[in-house]
Amino acid sequence: MTTECAELFYELEPDLPMSRWVEDGASARLRMLDASGGQFVEGFDYEGVDRSQLFPVTGPIGLVGARAGDTIAIHVRELLADPLGHTWTRRGLGFAAPTDFRVRALSTADPVINWATGRAIPVVPRPHLGTLGVLPGESFEPRSLGIHGGNIDTVHLGAGATLWVIAQVDGGGVFAGDTHAAIGDAEICGTGIEAAAVCTLNLSVERDWEPLLPTLYADGKYRLIADGDSTDEALERGVRACTELFARASGMSVGDAYLAIGLLLEVELCQVVNPRRSVSVSLGSGADLVLGPRWREW
Repeated sequence: MTTECAELFYELEPDLPMSRWVEDGASARLRMLDASGGQFVEGFDYEGVDRSQLFPVTGPIGLVGARAGDTIAIHVRELLADPLGHTWTRRGLGFAAPTDFRVRALSTADPVINWATGRAIPVVPRPHLGTLGVLPGESFEPRSLGIHGGNIDTVHLGAGATLWVIAQVDGGGVFAGDTHAAIGDAEICGTGIEAAAVCTLNLSVERDWEPLLPTLYADGKYRLIADGDSTDEALERGVRACTELFARASGMSVGDAYLAIGLLLEVELCQVVNPRRSVSVSLGSGADLVLGPRWREW
């Protein structure tokens, strides 16, 4: 049985009541709006924006038996975006935005940039959840992120992916939102192709392993999601975690493990536009296995 949820909320609070509860190993289907709350379409006048409706997330879903400190595994079974999405920016949003408020509509299944010049430039669709996590231990904006997950903004968080995070409150309180049909590295204009969507999540407690940082498995690879007040700080956190985990699995000293990380590290910029910056870090040559719950097999 899959539990249905379409409850929206706009602030993350540790004492927020669970909108639904599921048993360990069960699934929930969440209906999500886009990051504008369905407001931004071509021709929209930004002067009329209702800011209280921006960045909605759906949930929170409580996991029966989960306690604060438990590892929560969130598996994205399915993600279906609505047919039409929008990308937008405005001055002050994104990375050096050169324009006032501007919106363009695109198909989510077959997106093509064909405005202004008429030349058709295809965009590879990569539907994914921009935001996924559990309720934090303190107040947070949904558009930020931390050890609880949140606004991760990695293209790898699509159907088939699993995210592990540490529950900060009893029940966990899983939430999701900010679906993108596609996005460029670092989300430099502040958005991807933003779309309403439905996702099905399988939720369980991972009993024998605790991640150092939110940990993602997708496309046959483990990745850590590190955040910071700056991109440098986020990368430093990711490197420190990789070094610690590699040293544990390999038996190397921390110094030797750090040298190895210098040769194996793989980095992707998730976003550089939100209150907390985020990067994805992994390791080459199959060493990414040390980052996940199967680290003893490496």
